[in-house]
Amino acid sequence: MKRLLSAISFAAVLIFGACSSEQKKSEHAYVPNSDIRVVEANMVKEGDKRIKAEAVLGTPTFEENTQDGSVLEWYFESTTYQKNSYKTLAEKPSRVDDTTKYIKVIVDKKGVIKKYEYKL
Repeated sequence: MKRLLSAISFAAVLIFGACSSEQKKSEHAYVPNSDIRVVEANMVKEGDKRIKAEAVLGTPTFEENTQDGSVLEWYFESTTYQKNSYKTLAEKPSRVDDTTKYIKVIVDKKGVIKKYEYKL
């Protein structure tokens, strides 16, 4: 009887262990304390300094420096707890499409915003 119970419990542990070892879908990593609202996104305009954009929007998700200046990009995901609020993604999404929320800022050598576009 003990052998039978031991065999059943051992089999149950193996079955449940195999079922739970399935790869879990990983959640996106977010920049901590980086929620942004549409109001804040509207505060930055062409002609402002780069430092203002980073002060309002936080650390960019992606930055590319060129001879002519920099391209700063923030990528977002909608929050569930506040209307028109977005969490900043820590990394650029692997696939960027029409549904991707972003802010893109092009800055010249002197740190002045030359182009500002967003989709939230």
